[in-house]
Amino acid sequence: MLRPGIEYARIVSESDDGTWLRALKIPALLAVMLGLLNATAAAGHVSASLVASEIVAWSFIPILQLLTGAGLIASARARRVMFPRAVELLFAAHLPWSLWLVAATVFQTVNPDPGIVIGSGVVPLAATVVLLLAFGREVLGLNSREARVRVFAHQAATVLLIVAYIELATRLSVRIIGAVTA
Repeated sequence: MLRPGIEYARIVSESDDGTWLRALKIPALLAVMLGLLNATAAAGHVSASLVASEIVAWSFIPILQLLTGAGLIASARARRVMFPRAVELLFAAHLPWSLWLVAATVFQTVNPDPGIVIGSGVVPLAATVVLLLAFGREVLGLNSREARVRVFAHQAATVLLIVAYIELATRLSVRIIGAVTA
């Protein structure tokens, strides 16, 4: 994470085409992590049935990340690795969010303050952009401008999906309109 360009270049230089099994391992682990963290945050404890239901409920997140990531990867014609390996390396850029999710869950159980948690999200967002830019240059073979454009499009799609989810889950727009017109 500290020198992503150098690390991605090193990994790409290794002759490893990757496999779909390895490529899907990190998204599967992400689903398990989300299940554990949501069970902990919601109930303060974990049980096998609670974690299993949370994994199922939140598994759409890694699936959507796979879809947006596949779009990013497919957009690069000069990709330096096979598609499964590119997926695997793309999900390596999830580490800042994974660390943030763990820290946010711990923080919320100790001192619930959604404002601090939401505000602190800029840190993993910025770190992820740095990682994705290096991914674009070193793994996808993009020049700096192409990497910026594609990473911006990828992140915009991700934010759009997050906003759509929040809207569907909470009808936030109705509450905002109600607050503004009241």
